[in-house]
Amino acid sequence: MVTLKDNDAKEKETVLKDDASIYQKREEKTERQKFSEMKTFKDKYNYFKMYYLKMVIVGGLVLGLIIYFIYTIASPKDKNLLRVAFVDYFFADEVTGQMADEFIQAKDITLADHEVISFDGTSYQISGSGNYNTATVFSTHVMAREIDIVIAPESSFLAYAFNGTMASLTEVLPSDLYGALSNRFFLSKVRQENEGIEDAKGEDYVLGIYLDNTPFWEKYGKSIQNENRPVIGIIVNGQNKERAIEFLRYLFE
Repeated sequence: MVTLKDNDAKEKETVLKDDASIYQKREEKTERQKFSEMKTFKDKYNYFKMYYLKMVIVGGLVLGLIIYFIYTIASPKDKNLLRVAFVDYFFADEVTGQMADEFIQAKDITLADHEVISFDGTSYQISGSGNYNTATVFSTHVMAREIDIVIAPESSFLAYAFNGTMASLTEVLPSDLYGALSNRFFLSKVRQENEGIEDAKGEDYVLGIYLDNTPFWEKYGKSIQNENRPVIGIIVNGQNKERAIEFLRYLFE
């Protein structure tokens, strides 16, 4: 066996010469240079679309979310001194705004910055088929303590009174106002366990006041086509019970 020494081995020849282009050091071009070398607007647009458009869109969305979050946290919030919700009655914003203005003026209420008294006549059209979402929104606002007073047709009001949404006026109203309104009381039982309205056996509570034949309803309720009498009541967990009582005095005194 013959062993070749290193110096006997022939150097391996390469196909490419040492000065071939692939061995030349390449200078990386900047994005500005690449962009400037493109001759047409179409080429520049396609290059931008391929490499940068997605990043710009994502960056814009992130920036928008950040700005919205900062605005939501930093912007001052309105404090609602009283919120009256019309359930299954519709009143345009212009009308409900007039209601609020008349109450504020009659009671000489001074509102500080970001303090409001509002009447909502458009959000809670609950009765009828397909209005489950609206009912859910109303219940959510009640649980969040964003509503103080409800005005609704008797049949609609009864459902919320029976479910424990309305405060007992026997406990809430001052004695003078309670006595003056005794001939207008709306009575209802409150659900016990799984009983229904028809088979309820508990005692009756004063949970609302009939609103018909008052100057307020004579003025604003003329356009309402509903066989049920209007009833007003105070939400059991409302935050502004004193102001709600003040509103009842305004309506009935």
